[in-house]
Amino acid sequence: MTENNRFKQTYCNPLPIPHCPRGVDFPGCMDFTGEPPEDYRSISDPSVLYYEGKWYLYPSYGIVYVSEDFIHWEYVPTTPDTVGYSPAIVHRNGIFYLMGHSSPVVYSSSSPTGPFTPIGNLTDRNGTEFSVADPALFCDDDGEMYLYWFGIVEENGEQITRTLGARLDRDKPNLLATEPVEINRFHPEHTWECTGQRNQNARYGWIEGQWLIKKNGRYYLIYSGSGTQYASYAMGVYYSDKGPLEGFIYQPNNPLTSSGRGLVSGGGHGCVVEGPGDSLWAFYTIPVSYSHCFERRIGMDPVYLDENGFMYCQKVTDTPQFGPGTPQTLAGEPDTGLLPLTFAERACHRGSSWTEGHKPLYALDESMLTWWQPAPEDKEPSLLIFFEYAIFTVEAMRIIWREVGLDYENGVLPAPFRYKLEGSLYPDRDFFLLLDETENSIEENIAYRTFPPRNVRYLRFTITGWGEGLQPGVISFTAFGRHSYLTRGETGV
Repeated sequence: MTENNRFKQTYCNPLPIPHCPRGVDFPGCMDFTGEPPEDYRSISDPSVLYYEGKWYLYPSYGIVYVSEDFIHWEYVPTTPDTVGYSPAIVHRNGIFYLMGHSSPVVYSSSSPTGPFTPIGNLTDRNGTEFSVADPALFCDDDGEMYLYWFGIVEENGEQITRTLGARLDRDKPNLLATEPVEINRFHPEHTWECTGQRNQNARYGWIEGQWLIKKNGRYYLIYSGSGTQYASYAMGVYYSDKGPLEGFIYQPNNPLTSSGRGLVSGGGHGCVVEGPGDSLWAFYTIPVSYSHCFERRIGMDPVYLDENGFMYCQKVTDTPQFGPGTPQTLAGEPDTGLLPLTFAERACHRGSSWTEGHKPLYALDESMLTWWQPAPEDKEPSLLIFFEYAIFTVEAMRIIWREVGLDYENGVLPAPFRYKLEGSLYPDRDFFLLLDETENSIEENIAYRTFPPRNVRYLRFTITGWGEGLQPGVISFTAFGRHSYLTRGETGV
């Protein structure tokens, strides 16, 4: 990023986390399509640890990413290289404990980045080893540790999903010290918990993705509903002033994070974690669900407490926001005011080429399920956008890539994309450089960049390089900025 731009301390969802891991098929998930699963990348179900002024993010299949500035993430290889879906992490007395979805193994390490070694298998009060779905670990102020997880009970011939919790043995935290208790369960009157794209299944809800945080003496249970493949995916809150296993009350202003539309739909299965300046942040899962129903990305937004101690998130965002610890965010005003300028510019764009079914329009249609794909013979494909009725001041851009032809088994692997963005006030001449990533070495399937403001009527986005064996696809190209009050006469056009 250029140093003299005004928005260098901003982020934009979905988060541009590098080295997004390979997606792994979940048994039965693609059966309903009749199509074999294809290679894809996915990052989801984040558990985040705030430790010694850094964030440590543990997603499904990614193990750990670290951020020192709370905006840029670094992938840190560790052992084991994955614990599967839905990692759970907690810190107690210099030791970090880690678990994964449907695995009995409990790991520990003296470092948040590992290596992690097994301390034993999860074992109940009867000495029986077992595993849990979507584990969550919590350490209270007195050092006692607790485990929360997704459970199912059958009543009247129907399956009801719920949250279960138990205290762990203080000296051997792979052992349950108490019998499990039910914390909450699916309630059909909580419409957002009902499964389906529009929460249409009022008889079934998927209560999962548990997380517990304590703030100002109050316990908050974060959980998810509707199903990870749906745009209605969301997180909600129960709270308790009694203890970590009792007295939980449904918060009145639920859900906490919910979108239901656009590129950043959903907002489920994640966590609420502390950040700089005593702030709170929600990390959540964003559905993509094209190559696989569990193809996903990650977003984040600030969380606040109202006068009653209830959690709220102003909105799930898809535009540039000021980052954690900035004066704007700490004051409760995180939005930069930068608007997406390129969505649905249908009549005012053209691409240098395209393949059948993947016209340039699909880079601008605000959908995760479509993309612009240039023709294979186009060695430097470009997208030209004309703002027909206005001049805009542009200051940021986001690209969501589709890696067509990804094939890990045959050596077609993710690689850095290279590109540039130019602007002009005139048709087909006098283009100036806004952003130069023609030497980009960062491997990321989402890119967000900011740059000094310039007035434009034309934008030209050019792809200059990509990985061997791949074909570049652009799910979304978005330029962000504001309306400029220059007139066409002032620009000479």
